[in-house]
Amino acid sequence: MDDSALLERQHGKASLAFVYLAFLFPAMAGFLFGYDIGSTSGAVRSLRLLVGFEAKGMWTSAITSASLMGATLGSVLAFWVGEPLGRRRELLVGSSLYLFGSLLCVAAPESGAAYGAVFAGRWLYGLGVAFSMHAAPVYISEMAPSAVRGMLVGGKEGFIVGGILAGFAAAAVGEAALPATSVFRGVWALPVPISLVIFGGMWLMPPSPRWLLLRAASSSARQDLEGSPVLDPGGRSAALAALSRFRRGSSPSAVEAELAAIEATLAEVSVARAGSWAEMLTSRRALLAGLGLISLQQLTGQPSVLYYQDAIFRDAGFGDFASKAGVLVGVAKLAATVCSVAAVDRFGRRPLLFAGIGMMAMALLLLAVGFQFKVPGEAPGEYVLPPGAWPPVVVFALMLYVCGYQVGFGPIAWLIISEVFPIKTRTRALSMAVTVNFGFNLLVTFLLSPLQTALDALSPGKGSSYLFAIYAALCLVSSTFVHACVPETKGKSLEQIEAMLR
Repeated sequence: MDDSALLERQHGKASLAFVYLAFLFPAMAGFLFGYDIGSTSGAVRSLRLLVGFEAKGMWTSAITSASLMGATLGSVLAFWVGEPLGRRRELLVGSSLYLFGSLLCVAAPESGAAYGAVFAGRWLYGLGVAFSMHAAPVYISEMAPSAVRGMLVGGKEGFIVGGILAGFAAAAVGEAALPATSVFRGVWALPVPISLVIFGGMWLMPPSPRWLLLRAASSSARQDLEGSPVLDPGGRSAALAALSRFRRGSSPSAVEAELAAIEATLAEVSVARAGSWAEMLTSRRALLAGLGLISLQQLTGQPSVLYYQDAIFRDAGFGDFASKAGVLVGVAKLAATVCSVAAVDRFGRRPLLFAGIGMMAMALLLLAVGFQFKVPGEAPGEYVLPPGAWPPVVVFALMLYVCGYQVGFGPIAWLIISEVFPIKTRTRALSMAVTVNFGFNLLVTFLLSPLQTALDALSPGKGSSYLFAIYAALCLVSSTFVHACVPETKGKSLEQIEAMLR
């Protein structure tokens, strides 16, 4: 039995209740991220009615993407301020930004000036997304025992998908129950009480014990004969107290042994280089695995495939319901995420990645073949799937794709990047990974239209088919990458993973 398994046996199940409670608040921050994705289109429709879309078309586009702009900038800011703030205080900052951003949107004036207020509120909300999504996986990963770490970090993805569904539902209920020009206020009011719950919950939670030890080591002016930091007794006591709260029901000796394992890892890297660029670049295997996985998560077409979902459902005969088909897709995503979260600590990270990528590749090939059968529609330049067998097939392929993404890339990529980076560079490496994620999301989204136009010029009406074929090929590249570069981290402590990748 290895050290990690021995520690888990010593801790026992009695310590998990507080761990689950501590997980809930960063997971709710993920819920608000998903809620923004699901609610934006309905809220913006209401805002357009208030102000007048024809006169404010540019503002409408800006508001739709304002939270992504804020999230991208916030991810860069987290590179410098994330480590001094720490995981807990980052979540406090994120929930405060959620709160003030939502209040700005709700209190927007009844005039053309509403656009400016809503843009500022959405931008602040996006900053909250950045700080929350930067800190949440690390906080969960660092406080959770290895036996349930995969389930909890992956569970955050489930909350994000649940938030997307809640956003769809809030927009639909608002459109049915509120005046058309007030729907956006009702939709963007829901995050207000949730952000207050997150703030209050994180205020009561202890900081990450690993972050407390890291800060104590980084600020220590004393070193032993081998150059390792001599921790300030106060900093070590704070870390021990925090870990003891997360391991309620465990014996003091088991808690002390886990803390000693973290200290041993900290002692192996010099304090002078802790968290520096030089230290981060020495972790090449971790950077390759984390940044490569988070890049391929976007490059395999997730934003593009969802862009076509309305057209796919409309061609399949869903008529006016096609615009609401996102609810069906969201339910499928949530079901697949639940399955992945339940399986990740039993089967491991790599098997789920291979399974999910395989499902995506099969779905993309079906979409590529199905879209080859498009024929000219009634409108000039329009191409549609003819009646028959293929419309149901491409609907099946779309559902298979989103399920594959949620089995593999969706939760597992975020889990891997929360595990593989060394403790002394984890904050900056995570900031880089989140920035890469948002950056590639923007890149894929902006390239979608010109790329399809270029492919359509080669073969009219077939551009989307070739696009799906490219994404299928990138899935094959992804499988090769996972096989060669992504380690299996199931059942290992963060310190064991760091030693394995050193």
